[in-house]
Amino acid sequence: MRRTWWMPSKGVKEKLLAILVGVAMLGTLGAPLGIWSSHIERMSHFRWWWIGLLVVLAGWFLWKRRHGLAAFAIAVTAWAAVPLFPYWLSKPAIAKEKGLKFLAWNVLWENPTKELALPWLANQDADVLLLTECTNDWRERLSPLREEYPHHISSDRDGAEGMWLLSRYPLDAADPDGLAAAKPWISTVMHAPDGPVRILGMHPRTPRSGQRFDQRNEQYDHAAGIAANAEMPVVLLGDLNCTPFSPWFQRLLKRGKLRDSAVGFGLHTTWRSNGIGLPIDHILVSDDCRVVERKVHPDWMGSDHRPVIAVLAFPSP
Repeated sequence: MRRTWWMPSKGVKEKLLAILVGVAMLGTLGAPLGIWSSHIERMSHFRWWWIGLLVVLAGWFLWKRRHGLAAFAIAVTAWAAVPLFPYWLSKPAIAKEKGLKFLAWNVLWENPTKELALPWLANQDADVLLLTECTNDWRERLSPLREEYPHHISSDRDGAEGMWLLSRYPLDAADPDGLAAAKPWISTVMHAPDGPVRILGMHPRTPRSGQRFDQRNEQYDHAAGIAANAEMPVVLLGDLNCTPFSPWFQRLLKRGKLRDSAVGFGLHTTWRSNGIGLPIDHILVSDDCRVVERKVHPDWMGSDHRPVIAVLAFPSP
């Protein structure tokens, strides 16, 4: 068949395939390099996409009888996919028991349908709410929640720095360093019926540049230090601006002695923008917490984030 102007030559096709393989490898095998590079770390968040691309490439190589390249693409796909299996295959085999219900939701400070939030939140029967991007206007609209949640801590900020923690149980005074930070976070102790629980509410910087990347990661390391030395059950929740595929997320888990409550309950999109969806809202727990239930609410209710809900049981003192 005669080649036309729009059909790439064999050499161009080979280069294009090499680029695609290299990019997919950087976003999967190269993900650990994201500890040092914000660009590579951002690539690591799209692991689902890289796995899909690698599957397509493997099929293409098999069709072209490039068996060595096909085997390589399949091996990289397996390396990238296997760590995700526990999210669906390791659901904890524990009997249903009563626990405390935690809810984390980035309500979006410019949400055009704020009126939907109050009735929905009031009907959730949660024990702890963490609302991020919760501005002064949001807190005023949601003020009836104070009757059900008499204990609360606010960052008293507007825009993306707004944060409001509400609890049915008494809360200690928040760490002043967290509330005074440029990007505030909340660290407090909740006095639950079964004993104290360290709560960390976070909404760190979006890592769009080197400085913001460093600021987000510094907050992770600080939170990990608090969690690791808490000497009580720990719940860290919020919009973390990070997926489980990131090396910084894995570092937070390891250094903070935490685990992802989503393991065994599925990994679902919590944020979307321009057709892209990522799981960046989380509820992390210490090893002495039992995850009874964990889910992502199906509706967005005007936000670009979906609420994350977990029922957690704690050891008796």
